[in-house]
Amino acid sequence: MEDELSRANARWQTKPNLAVCAAALKEKADLALCQAAESSLAAITESAPSPPQQALTRLAAGALALARLAERVRYLSLAELAQRRVEGDAGAPPATSASSAVAGAKAALSRARKGRASDHHDQHAVQLSEGPMSQLLDATIRLERDVIRNLGAYLEYGALPVRHAAFDTVKGLRNEHPRWPALDHLLRDAAVLEADGDLKRSLRELSGSGLPPSRYPNQSAETK
Repeated sequence: MEDELSRANARWQTKPNLAVCAAALKEKADLALCQAAESSLAAITESAPSPPQQALTRLAAGALALARLAERVRYLSLAELAQRRVEGDAGAPPATSASSAVAGAKAALSRARKGRASDHHDQHAVQLSEGPMSQLLDATIRLERDVIRNLGAYLEYGALPVRHAAFDTVKGLRNEHPRWPALDHLLRDAAVLEADGDLKRSLRELSGSGLPPSRYPNQSAETK
């Protein structure tokens, strides 16, 4: 576990920050989400080495705060891009629905991030992808991934009592935030590595509980 923690911590030293929050977010509730994430990150990074249970508590708080922030910023990013599409389409035939505008915004943003800005819609996406909202989304997703990676060091490589404690922590996170792809990925990886039969079964059951009814735990997103 120490080697994995060292690798995770080394990556953590190059982490981005959430300083762009003030430029990207305007609503008081949204800024509160960012402040909660910053406070949780400070507790993780500024603390001295701590016992596993204390470290797990801090990591769980940070992961949850970042997941909530990422979810909100992702929504705001898409809403902003959809609004730019509407403004750019002034004088053109109206979109059939708000959902189609958002769907088009997602596709345009995806093309822009791959470097294929082929029309004025994609130019709007390029502008957005370089703006504060996109920078905040990228930083938040990166930080969320790194916190979960640190959490995974305890869940995958700790001694059995530590792995059980990490499992209880992750189970609590799942109860707080049921739809969480990054956490699902961690659970599936941990289930593959786990040698203890009872814990392995619990990991599999928990990873499957976050999937939609039509999706099976052993079926990856790429094979559907």
